[in-house]
Amino acid sequence: MSSGDKIIIRTVSRPSGKDAEELVDWFCRVFGLSGEKGDIEPVLLKEIIITSVNGEGTTSKVLNEKLELPRSTVIYHLNRFIYSGLVVRRGRKYYLRSEDMESTLEELQSEIDREFGRMMEFAQRMDSLFEGNLDARNRRWKERRKGRA
Repeated sequence: MSSGDKIIIRTVSRPSGKDAEELVDWFCRVFGLSGEKGDIEPVLLKEIIITSVNGEGTTSKVLNEKLELPRSTVIYHLNRFIYSGLVVRRGRKYYLRSEDMESTLEELQSEIDREFGRMMEFAQRMDSLFEGNLDARNRRWKERRKGRA
């Protein structure tokens, strides 16, 4: 992911885990890519998963023809998958970020952990800056109180 990209993760009640369609739909809702059953995103993601696991990838043209959707609609949703971090584009083909969903999520988790590590460093810097300001403010306040006494 490039600078400025974001990953949205929502809390969505867990599926039974026994149906592939239900799981793909759940992942789309968790990542904020769809909200309703019957949305097109789970169908697209399923196609991307199948072709990625087979090492083939897919193109917007293939998805356009297979799903009978306007190509602009397919590309719009593919770009949303890329923005979510789940999908990457290599040449003309679209793939899961890694060879399968588990590896894709492991990569995302690793990236999130790295980003949170950087955020912790800045939070510590910020805290020390505020503590410094607070210490200076407290000293000034104490000096003013002494001057009044």
